[in-house]
Amino acid sequence: MQKEIAIIPGDKLKQIVINIFTSLNVKHVDAAITADALVNANFCGVDSHGIDLLPTYVERIKHGGINKRANIKIVFENNGQMIIDADGALGPVVAHYATNQSTKLAKEHGVSWVTVKNSNHIGMLGHYTRIMCDVNLIGIVLTNSGPNVAAWGGAEAVMGNNALSVGVPGSGFPSFLLDMATGEVACGKIRLCANSGQEVPEGWILDSNGKPTTNPQDFINEGVVLPFGKHKGFGIGMMVDLLTGVISGGLFGKDVRRQRQNHTLIAGSSQTFIAYDFDKYMNKEEFNQRIDSWINMVKTSKKAFGFDEIIIPGENERNIYIQRMNEGIPITEEQMAYFDKFVDMKGVLNYE
Repeated sequence: MQKEIAIIPGDKLKQIVINIFTSLNVKHVDAAITADALVNANFCGVDSHGIDLLPTYVERIKHGGINKRANIKIVFENNGQMIIDADGALGPVVAHYATNQSTKLAKEHGVSWVTVKNSNHIGMLGHYTRIMCDVNLIGIVLTNSGPNVAAWGGAEAVMGNNALSVGVPGSGFPSFLLDMATGEVACGKIRLCANSGQEVPEGWILDSNGKPTTNPQDFINEGVVLPFGKHKGFGIGMMVDLLTGVISGGLFGKDVRRQRQNHTLIAGSSQTFIAYDFDKYMNKEEFNQRIDSWINMVKTSKKAFGFDEIIIPGENERNIYIQRMNEGIPITEEQMAYFDKFVDMKGVLNYE
């Protein structure tokens, strides 16, 4: 595994990321939005969607796969519905814009449906559902992505590791925060295993010949991820593709481009942002009581053998978030070496 060699406070880490993006002539406001999305993933312990994405984003900016001067525009709007053309923008930038549009429309109409096309990778979806939760809305975010998941029974990548997040407001942190890919595992986690020399569990991936393997390098060498839950996960993955790429007029299925395969082309992914304002018919006190009762019902249910606690979606992330907010974010040797290409890390961290 990569050795952790430093702990960096989140505000310092965000500034490092901002400095790297602005050195590429990304506008400061866009750099700050993207840094916030990436570092917040690290805060939550979702390191595969945090600063590990930085080298890929940087290369795509350098070679044109990300348009750092994108003309993000609304191409359709009607009664709480909206379609946004991202023009190949930095994913977190257009996702932040779409989240704000979705929350505004939901406050006006009670519910909103905002889709984005011609986009790029937007990072951890839970970052955006949490923003919706912070303004007392239930948030749902969906995204398709470049093809790396096989159909159930297939051996060829026919859709992306399409993902979804659902967030329910709570006190300071969502009371329920589901954030999941529809493949058996997020591709970033496979790459982390490859980088650290670890095998992956059985049932995660097939090699390029359609055979099961535990070698993460087999996935990188044109292998595929299996859908989670066999045909059930495959069906949910198709649903996400339908509700993002197909109905937005954007790319879908095999036509979406994998962000690491060609740094010169916009990925063309699509996202959907849905916000729901329960306050239109139920006051916040009653809502919170019902949510607390619902979660308590699950938490206090009978435990299976070998389990001491039932963990609600988002609970682990909340605990890690609290810890890392207090202690800082661990940085690996490889990450530090990458930062040193752009920033004098000794000066930043004040260490010998």
